[in-house]
Amino acid sequence: MKSRVGFLVTALGSAALLACSASVSAAAFSITFETSSGWLADGLTYDGYAPKTRQKNGVETIHNCAAGATNALNGCGLEFYDASAGINDAYTSVNWGTPRVAGQPSGLDIVSYNGVLDADAGWVDTGMITHRNRQVVAGTKTLAELNLFTMFDIVSPFMAQTGSVFGINFTETFNDQGGYCNPDIQFSTTPCDDYFNISGIPVPITFTFGGQKYVIEFRLWGDVNTGFVIDDNMLRTAENSDNNLFVQARLVTVPEPATIAVLGLGLLMLSGRRKKA
Repeated sequence: MKSRVGFLVTALGSAALLACSASVSAAAFSITFETSSGWLADGLTYDGYAPKTRQKNGVETIHNCAAGATNALNGCGLEFYDASAGINDAYTSVNWGTPRVAGQPSGLDIVSYNGVLDADAGWVDTGMITHRNRQVVAGTKTLAELNLFTMFDIVSPFMAQTGSVFGINFTETFNDQGGYCNPDIQFSTTPCDDYFNISGIPVPITFTFGGQKYVIEFRLWGDVNTGFVIDDNMLRTAENSDNNLFVQARLVTVPEPATIAVLGLGLLMLSGRRKKA
């Protein structure tokens, strides 16, 4: 019996040692990253992403701008400005519609961040999307659909690059103060809040460094305090305000199979010991 107990203690001790060793190693590891993003002026065509036909107000249409378009006379009624570094036909800002208040256009901005990801730490902002939700004159063209292209570069302790496309569908609601607001959408005190549907959030990046496997995970984050509320893939945005949505990443250590096996063995033996007692 002593030998069994001794083996159990040894197994659990080994598991704890392995877990502690992995934790120390993970805590000491970090990566430095750089990002670059831009709204694509060629609409839905980019590196194999073909234009798609969408239904809006009962009419089937293709929302696709001429490549490099920078004025509201293009096919999708958007105005692009401030070119994004390193991405063809991409811009950091886009406006649409005729504003009710001069000098206050509706639009989207993207700001890219550089930073550090520490293994098994919290989420870190890699970019911020701002929706300038303003009232537009009835009958003017508004944003229907758009792509955002983003690059994520690891610059230290090694170099690697990956790119992803966000697909965005946008619904401009009534701007009339007396208009009916959908209660499933409205959350601010100013009618009527707009909403987005987003697809194509960057897939996780998996890599091995120093014999240890890691994963970089991504998510979108926003709450009522930032003007964005996320419900699954629907993003609600407060009317007549600037609303911020954050793209975030975190670095996660993937446990080694041997560590998992030893931990499992120790827990299994502990369970058997309790049953005998």
